[in-house]
Amino acid sequence: MKKKRFFYIILAFITFSCVLYCVQWKEDIEKRINIRTQLEKQDAGIYAHILLKEMEYFPVCPDNTKKVDYYFENGYGTGRTYGGERKHEGIDIMSSVNKPRCLKIRSVSDGIVEKKGWLELGGYRLGIRSKSGIYYYYAHLDQYKDGIEQGQHIDAGEVIGYMGNTGYGPEVTKGQFDVHLHFGIYVDKGDSEVSLNPYYLLEYLSDKQIN
Repeated sequence: MKKKRFFYIILAFITFSCVLYCVQWKEDIEKRINIRTQLEKQDAGIYAHILLKEMEYFPVCPDNTKKVDYYFENGYGTGRTYGGERKHEGIDIMSSVNKPRCLKIRSVSDGIVEKKGWLELGGYRLGIRSKSGIYYYYAHLDQYKDGIEQGQHIDAGEVIGYMGNTGYGPEVTKGQFDVHLHFGIYVDKGDSEVSLNPYYLLEYLSDKQIN
C-alpha cells in the first residue's frame, strides 16, 4: 500500500513538472516571437536569432543584498534636447537608489572592447563589438572595472564597470541626471550604423534573470 501511494506521489510530481516545463517553454517561445516581431517593425528581424543567441546576460547585475533594485521602461525613440534635438537610441535602466556605483554592469555577450573613454553625451562609456558584428553600448558609467582596456576580449557576464551618472558636460561631469545605465544596440545597415530598440530583449533577459 505504501509503495503504491509513493508511486502515485512520484507520478503526480513528474506530471506537474512536465506541465510546468511546457508552460514555461510556451511562454519563452511567445516572448521570442514578440522580440522578432518588434525587430521586424524596425526592418531588423534578421538580427533576432543572433541577438537571442549571443545576449546571455542582463546588463545590470542583481544586488545580492536585495537593498538595490533596477527598473526600466520603453523610452526608445523619445525626445532628447541636450546637444540638440535628437531621439533616444537606447533604454535607460534606472537604479532604485540614486547613488553612483550602487550596481555592477556586465557585458551581455562575448566581444571585444572597441571604444572606451569619455563622450559628452554618454559620459564614461564602453562599446563592445560581438563576433557577429553587433555593437553593444554601455553609457554613463561611474567607473570602469580595473583592467578593462580597448582591444580586450570580454566574456559574456563579465563585470565591466559600475552604474553612474556621468556625462552632459566636459570630462568628469556628474550629477546632471539620476544614476542609470544607458544601454544601446547598433547594427550595420548599408553604409551606416543604426540603433535597434533593446527593450524587448532586456525584458526577456530580466525575466530569465529573475526566474
